[in-house]
Amino acid sequence: MKIRNRIVLTFTALSSIVMVFSFFLIYYLSEHFMDADFYDLLSEKATLTAWKYFEKDEMSEALYDKMIEKNVRTLPDATEMILDTKNKPRVVDSLLKILPTGLVRELISGRNVRYRSQDKQMVGLYYPDNQGTFIIVITAVNKFGIREQKKLLQVMLIIFFGSILLTFLLGKFYATNVLSPIANILRNVKKIRATNLSLRLKENERNDELSELTRTFNQMLERLEHSFTLQKNFIHNSSHELKNPLTAIMGETEIALSRERTPAEYVETLRKISSEAGRLDLLTRNLLSLAQTESDQPCVKMEAIRMDEFLWEIKEHFDKTAYRERIDVHFPVLPENPDRITITGIPFLLEMAVVNLVDNACKFSDPHRVDVTLELVPGRVHLKIADHGIGIPEAEMESLFQPFFRASNAIRYRGSGIGLSLVHRITAMHHGTIRITSVIGKGTVADIDLPVMKPS
Repeated sequence: MKIRNRIVLTFTALSSIVMVFSFFLIYYLSEHFMDADFYDLLSEKATLTAWKYFEKDEMSEALYDKMIEKNVRTLPDATEMILDTKNKPRVVDSLLKILPTGLVRELISGRNVRYRSQDKQMVGLYYPDNQGTFIIVITAVNKFGIREQKKLLQVMLIIFFGSILLTFLLGKFYATNVLSPIANILRNVKKIRATNLSLRLKENERNDELSELTRTFNQMLERLEHSFTLQKNFIHNSSHELKNPLTAIMGETEIALSRERTPAEYVETLRKISSEAGRLDLLTRNLLSLAQTESDQPCVKMEAIRMDEFLWEIKEHFDKTAYRERIDVHFPVLPENPDRITITGIPFLLEMAVVNLVDNACKFSDPHRVDVTLELVPGRVHLKIADHGIGIPEAEMESLFQPFFRASNAIRYRGSGIGLSLVHRITAMHHGTIRITSVIGKGTVADIDLPVMKPS
């Protein structure tokens, strides 16, 4: 069921419940007040009847005639019963035919009573007089009240069904009017495809929930468009990067097979093929690592990593490569409590990130030394990797973390452009931040902040 119809039916049902409760209360109260008024009339009739039979000798003829006239006008269809309490058993038998036992006891004991049996209403009056003690019972049917109650019920039923119809129509109009912005949003959303993600929903000036929904959807479209653009660039660049070493391998192979070669030439060809295959292997592993870091919740278990020991392992790694003796590790202050320099992370990913940064620093600053410094910040460890190399153009700093981006002055150096993108994502996975500053001809500094391990 559509939301519009659900709103209309819910609104109509709630209105119906409120009206039924209100009409029931009106009907009940009107009947209650009408019965009370009729009981008052019956009581007045009983009193006038008593005066008619027992007070004639005590009032003037004119007053008696006026009282008789009023008695005739008051409930002319009422039934009068006058009982003398001298014969108590007979009185009780007569009363039990029209009243419950409890009310008969009350009436005999001297209290006035009221009773209703179906449409008949009765009033019993205990009347002591100098001629004796009498019980007067007046019985009548409130025909006028019943007729008025039936009219009231008919009017309420007409109003109820008319109101239900009117409520349904007004609810439908209101729901259509309220939900029309959502219908417009749906129509515009259906027009959006992967080929036209640049389209945006029109935002109204009202600062309400629908405006917030529109803004949120537009922000989602911006993120989707950005993701699609990155994906297209990634596919294009990765295809291009993978094609280069494959083309080189195939070219060297074709040249080697085109004619007989000397052993030295075959060795040189195999060396070139091995170099390109190594380049292809590194690129493939970087692409797989980049894909792995796309996951918000990696499957690899987090471990405690003590950063001073970790950096010494990084230095030992590079001391076994062509960059040996070019890396200086600095610890300005080492705390007594090792927990202050211990973080929680994925060792092989964090190693990949730091190795990428140090490798870049060594590659772009040859033959200068690279400084790796571990500093303490409250609640964090601060890792600084500084070189004295070629630097990065200021205009290109914003694009550093995009996959396959390479600075314009780094073209002559071998690389895939994946490293910094990988470092950025690995840092984010560890809830850290990375900032790179650079000056052309003076060098580059990479600053990484990582939160320390929370005490257990």
